[in-house]
Amino acid sequence: MAKAKPLRAGTIERPKSLTELVKEHIRTRIIDGELKLGEALSENVLAAQLGISKTPVREALLQLKLEGLVDIQPQRGSFVFTMNPKEMEEFCEYRIILETAALRSAIENDEPGLLVALEQRAKKMVKALEENDLSSYRRIDTDYHRQILQRAQNSYLLNAHSQLEMKIQALRAHVTQRDRSIEVSLAEHLSIVKLLKANEKAKALTVLGGHIRAASRDFRALSEEGGDLG
Repeated sequence: MAKAKPLRAGTIERPKSLTELVKEHIRTRIIDGELKLGEALSENVLAAQLGISKTPVREALLQLKLEGLVDIQPQRGSFVFTMNPKEMEEFCEYRIILETAALRSAIENDEPGLLVALEQRAKKMVKALEENDLSSYRRIDTDYHRQILQRAQNSYLLNAHSQLEMKIQALRAHVTQRDRSIEVSLAEHLSIVKLLKANEKAKALTVLGGHIRAASRDFRALSEEGGDLG
């Protein structure tokens, strides 16, 4: 009888814990915009919806607090994070510093690969918008920006940006509910690709900065219109 071959290290994936599954569920609902900014998160309601006890829900919320997606207030409860317009402005300025630096490095280190990656994703964004698939549009939007960070080949820039990415996705879901914002956003993504192909690197950097800063203006406009910011 042949002997069973020994298992190689790394061939068995550890099953996810219930807390991890709950965390992913709540995180997805936040970044997809299903749970609104500032919305109360009841442990009882979430546990009932998922058919589980409150303990893994409570643990998941604590972990999401570390990711910046949940705000836990003593004596009040847990809430989806939110920002005021000033905080959003500062958040966007920080993104501009990171992403423009990353774009410069990406151009220096892998300009051909960067162009191919951004053009591919821009085309997918056009298709998603034509099909009115806003969820896919936002996911591709996230990947478009991630390509810039990854191709910068700077682990510190990538790590700094990765700490913001979940919040960026949640804020994007909120802001891009407006048709005008989506159309302008798409035009800016396409413009960056066009400018890079034309070797207009300085202009591409300017468009990227303006693109990110526009999210702050749209956020402020929604706030002034009485939009649900929590």
